[in-house]
This record gives sequence, structure tokens and C-alpha cells, in this order.
Amino acid sequence: MRESELAGPHAREHGPHPVQKSLSLGFLAMLPLLVSYEFASQRLGAQSAAELLLSLPIALLGEHADRARWIVLALCAFVAAWRTFASSLGLVPRLVRIVFEGAVSAALFGPLLVLLLALLGAEPPRVEPTPAVPSLALAGLVCGGAAFEELVFRVGVQSLVYLLAFRALGALGASERPARAFAEALSIAVAGLVFAAAHLAAFTQPLGSGGEAFDPHVFTWRAVAGMLLSALFRWRGPGVAAWAHALFNLALLVGAGPDAFL
Repeated sequence: MRESELAGPHAREHGPHPVQKSLSLGFLAMLPLLVSYEFASQRLGAQSAAELLLSLPIALLGEHADRARWIVLALCAFVAAWRTFASSLGLVPRLVRIVFEGAVSAALFGPLLVLLLALLGAEPPRVEPTPAVPSLALAGLVCGGAAFEELVFRVGVQSLVYLLAFRALGALGASERPARAFAEALSIAVAGLVFAAAHLAAFTQPLGSGGEAFDPHVFTWRAVAGMLLSALFRWRGPGVAAWAHALFNLALLVGAGPDAFL
């Protein structure tokens, strides 16, 4: 799969700023979230299921796994920076724009999510009172975990489903436009459902992480939210989706909504 397909349909050469939505630039934009997660994870001794899943090959190194994870992160950052610099773009303004778009998307995310749930006849999870101001380490863990989830569920699951569906329909003789539209819709729906299911204990406990019992309100909340993030990923790219996810989770952490992180 080409990088433009991973980054979204508008990341191809006909977009106004094609590389802005590319995988390389998106990874650089979410790098502060990933680095903050690494420090927070070591401080709190906790890991997200998405990060555990991505780190399974590195976990085989045992006591050297932490150092290897930093090396892999640095190598990915180097490759992403090299590919971005090679495109002769103003890097800093575009990174700032990605973070800004992520912040705007996070601000609109809550009302849109509540509206969609109302249209579906579903109720959002209950809002629990926040007992105390969260620590910076917990905020880093929540925000960085969101970036890892975008890598797994949007860049990974969603892109894979899209590619398989599009090529399968093409092999069956479907024309490109309807095949692409169906693959987009299917990948968004599947990624959202897998994203919601991956928070359940049945899926996270084999990885050694926590998890939650099934609650229909929370599952629907996360499934719809996951589909919104999937649509944002295809429209604006992985960096914007990661920052929107992270900042929305941060708002939930400080008590702006239900105690059910995305």
C-alpha cells in the first residue's frame, strides 16, 4: 500500500497540500504524544493495549525491550523526518496546523458525538465526578495512548480493511468509484467496531493489560467515536486524528464528559 493510501484519499497528488496529510508528516506530528507516553508509562508502570500490541516483537528482547522501543521510535522519527524534508515543505507551519486542526476537531467532537448518539437513540455513558486534578504523568499516558491507538486502529486496521475490500471488489469487476466508496464505508465501520471491542477485557487481558466488562452504552459511545475518528483520519490524516483523539481524552480526564476514554 502506498503512503498516500494510508494517509487518506485526499493525500494524493491532487490535494492542495498533499504531504500535509501523509503518514510521515502525521507521525512527526504525533511524536510529542508518543514520547510523553513513554515517559508516563515508565513513571506509572502502565501500558495501553495498543502499545502492548505494537510492542509484541520488541517484548521478545526481555530486559532490553525498553531501550529497543526507544531505538525503534527514533528510527521511525528519522525516516519520517527524512521523507518530509525531502519533499521541500515548510515543516513547522504544517506541524502547527496539524495540532491546531486536531484541537478544533477535539472541540467539535463531543457535541457531534452526542448528536449522533441521539440520532441513533442511544445514551452516552454517565458522567462521573472527577475526584482530583490528574497528574501530568496520567495525562501523558492518556494522550500518548491515543496516538498508539491511531497507529493500530486507523493506520493499521482501517487501512488494511480498505485495501482488501477495494482490491477484492476490483477483482470481482466493480468499477473504481463505487468500489472505493464501499471500501471507505466498510473500513470506517470495521475500524470503529474493532476500536470499541479492543477496550473490552476479553481482548486486552491476553496482552496483560486491563480492560472493561461489556456495557452497551460505553461500547456504542466508543464505536461511534471510533467511526468519527476513522472519518477524520481519511479526511485529514493520521496526525490530526491522533491530536483530536488525545485532546478529547484529555478533556474527559479533567471531567468534561463521561469517564470512558476513547
